[in-house]
Amino acid sequence: MPCVQFLLDQFPVELIFNVFTYLTANEIIHSFYNFSRYLRQCIRSYEQYKINFKSVGKYEFDQICKILRPDQIMALTLSDDEETPGQMALFFTRFPTFEQSFTRLEYLRIRNFEEFPDLSQMERLHTLTIDIIRRPSYSFQYVQIQQYDSKFAKIFCLRTLHTLIINKESSNIGFTFKTLPIAENLQEFKMDLRSIDNLPFILKRIPNIQKLTISLNISSYDNDFTTKFDIPHSLTHLTIKVSYGHRHEIKQIIESCSMLIYLNIHIDRNQVDILQWIDSDWWQSVIDEFLPQLKIFHLRVDFNTSPNLPGITARLEKFQTPYWTNNAQRHRSFTIGVMPFDMLSNDFKQEIISNKSISINLPYNELSILPQNRISNVEILELEHATSTSECYTMSDLFEVERYINNLSTLVHLKLDVTCTITPSILSQLVNIAPHLTRLTISSFDNHLHPMMNFEYPQIRWLDMKCEYLPRKVREKFCSSFSCLEHLLNCYVYNEEDFEVLIENLKHLQNITVHIHSYYFDSSDEFDQWLKKHTDLKNFTFKLINERQMQLWIAH
Repeated sequence: MPCVQFLLDQFPVELIFNVFTYLTANEIIHSFYNFSRYLRQCIRSYEQYKINFKSVGKYEFDQICKILRPDQIMALTLSDDEETPGQMALFFTRFPTFEQSFTRLEYLRIRNFEEFPDLSQMERLHTLTIDIIRRPSYSFQYVQIQQYDSKFAKIFCLRTLHTLIINKESSNIGFTFKTLPIAENLQEFKMDLRSIDNLPFILKRIPNIQKLTISLNISSYDNDFTTKFDIPHSLTHLTIKVSYGHRHEIKQIIESCSMLIYLNIHIDRNQVDILQWIDSDWWQSVIDEFLPQLKIFHLRVDFNTSPNLPGITARLEKFQTPYWTNNAQRHRSFTIGVMPFDMLSNDFKQEIISNKSISINLPYNELSILPQNRISNVEILELEHATSTSECYTMSDLFEVERYINNLSTLVHLKLDVTCTITPSILSQLVNIAPHLTRLTISSFDNHLHPMMNFEYPQIRWLDMKCEYLPRKVREKFCSSFSCLEHLLNCYVYNEEDFEVLIENLKHLQNITVHIHSYYFDSSDEFDQWLKKHTDLKNFTFKLINERQMQLWIAH
């Protein structure tokens, strides 16, 4: 019988490989693996896969690990969050000789240090990103995360590493910077620092740094901070996010960076004196005195509320002078922006910072502040109701948010504060006009979920219950209303039977984070045996956060 010929089978392998560069590994396997023998051979020969396992389904994870060889992977992102619990432990169990088998790996991103591999033998690894996430003190992992110093020191010893990015939330994790080895080859470094006091120790360990990004959570412990920074002359790019800090501290850093060509300052909304940073004369004097090479300057200042105040407007208008707006001839670019709303008029040569997230306090009244122009391209909408009582406000007309938003069709995620809710008909309207609205966060069962359960919402695939209990009497109704749910987070149930009902009835569920009030598991083995006995799950992995809280990752 003659073999069927496909058009793609006639394309040269170089062209097929060029197509692969625009697709994820999951897209390549899903689209082409069962298409023809020739394309399967191309898939098995391609050696530049960039794999991102963040938010991936377990079935897709299994397929990629089964089909691709480790030496085909050039970039790898592993996740271990509540959408993919236990992924890293499972991955390193499948590839126990990780450092020897992933011979072409150049970029690696992992989460926390619990299952951190030995990277000393990896000769091509030049970029490492580690997402360090806060663990609660009652977590089983709390003791482990206090032992990060030795692993952090080993990373600084990697000879091929050029870029190190540590994304650390404001957390209960600290590092001892004084004992770190010197990283001669490190050219780019990003990290969240507890205070500016740690910066001198870091700078001594990265003598050839070119790009530095730091976040400062608190001011110096020394009220008379006078530290002189010995900053390498190789540093040309500096980004600083200031959560809590003083202007003179930032100035002391900048005045030691005479070779900077790029400076990016982001002032977080938690500052006590936010106005000190919107000072055009001060910034101009700092740039002119200390940064003769500067070509690009970005300043972003966040506000808790809309900055439509006379004092702020007057300060922003001072950034309209030719020094800030006419830099083309000097080949410079200066950008000033404020959040959540940009107050600069359209004729300013400033970059408008796009805001894809908006929080609205309902109901609208004479004290409410509307933006000059309605916001476009909003993806995350949070509804709040500021009140001194426990009274919940119910929004019954979309016009209440359309005052602020130009087009709701781009909405992806709706968040409801504990004292603000919407009617089921409003949610139905939003689902109809926003085809990408698949995420819902609720903060009160009585105010939010209970009234909605007479309707069905197959479009909602992701639900965060914010630690709200799901009553037994409505658990089946809940499963019917959200029949296509794939991700269920922070759900509290009263007993293990409620948990079992959720697993049995939510047929599309890929991951769940649940807290069981009246039942607990002493160990991971006990929970594993319970799952095998009380559910039909065959392909799953999990993480036991504590005796009553667990995260489950499921393949259907």
